This record gives sequence, C-alpha cells and structure tokens, in this order.
Amino acid sequence: MVLRDGSAVLIRPVHHDDAPLMADGFARLSAESRNLRFLTGKAKLSAAELRYFTEVDHHDHEALGAVDPADGRGLGVARFIRNPDDPQAAEVAVTVIDEWQGRGLGTALFSRLAERAHQEGIRRFTALVAVDNEGVDGLLKSTGADFRVSRSEPGCVEYEIELPPEGLSGELRALLRAFGGRQLSPPKTIRDILAALVPDRFPPSGG
Repeated sequence: MVLRDGSAVLIRPVHHDDAPLMADGFARLSAESRNLRFLTGKAKLSAAELRYFTEVDHHDHEALGAVDPADGRGLGVARFIRNPDDPQAAEVAVTVIDEWQGRGLGTALFSRLAERAHQEGIRRFTALVAVDNEGVDGLLKSTGADFRVSRSEPGCVEYEIELPPEGLSGELRALLRAFGGRQLSPPKTIRDILAALVPDRFPPSGG
C-alpha cells in the first residue's frame, strides 16, 4: 500500500521465520523508543522474546508487520492479544521504527489490525496508560468520544474503546496518535509475558 507521504510498504502477517526481521527492526529503534515500548533500556531481544513475538496463532494473538519492498527490512509491527477472561476484548500494541514515524504507517498498521480483530470476533481494544501521561489523557478527551476506564492499578489506567463496524473511527485515530507519539505504556499482557521470560529486566505489572 501507499502511505500518505507517498512511500510504498508491504503489510502482511508476521510468520515464525520473521525473527531476523524483528531483531533488525528492534536494533533500529532509538533508546527512547525502546524505553517507552519495553520499559527498559534493552540492547537486543532474546531468543525467547523473538519466539514469542513471531510464533503467533493469528487468532488469539495476531501480529501484522510492515516491510520495505525496496530492501525487505522490517518497518513496524501491530499486534493484539485476546483477553482470556473476555474473548471479545484484546490489548493492542503498535511499534514503528523511528525513521518511519509520522508517515502514516502506524495508522495503516492499526487499521489493518482492527480489520483482523473484527474477523476474529474481537469488538474492543484496550490500552494501558500511565496516570501521569497528560498528553494521552488530553488526546483521548479532546475527541469527545466515550472512552471507558475499564480498570486502574498503581500508576496506570486502562482505557477501553469499542471497535467501529468498519473503518477507523475518530477515537481510534486519537488512540493511534498517542501510540505514534510513543506515549503509551506496553499492554499488560505483553509486559507480563516478558516478565516471565526475563524477570530481572521486566518486573511484573503491579509489582
């Protein structure tokens, strides 16, 4: 597809053999992006983390990757993980390498992910946000949409947004702008799985 700045990208499901692309994309993230996405100054992803991020079932855990057709390198990933206690809800995460941020790639990935979510019976996305994140809070409220706070925990608030029947609603675009600004904390599910993989680097949620 062609992004709003005229750049062409290929968006496709992530496969188990995409670990090298995932590792290369992570290496191209700035230190700020890594800290905000993973809550730590990681140097690289471990083999266990790469397996988790690439060996997805495309039903309860979906991941879509953007690839540069010119050189085959990875540019970004959007994923959802279904809530085991609420099959119609899923936590969402979007990551775009720094040099491709602001081109509309995050919007494209997020829109495709919403389509896939509908196909898999998911009707709501959730996102965990730091309570002192005034930028995200202002963005969400400025749309006038009815964002529901589904739960809170020390230092964080979880917002829940209904997926529209089709297309990308204004409130989802607002949430996406927050993701694009790298202001959102990683979804709890992903963070907790990383905590299980490398507990010395990822303290469990609420711990």
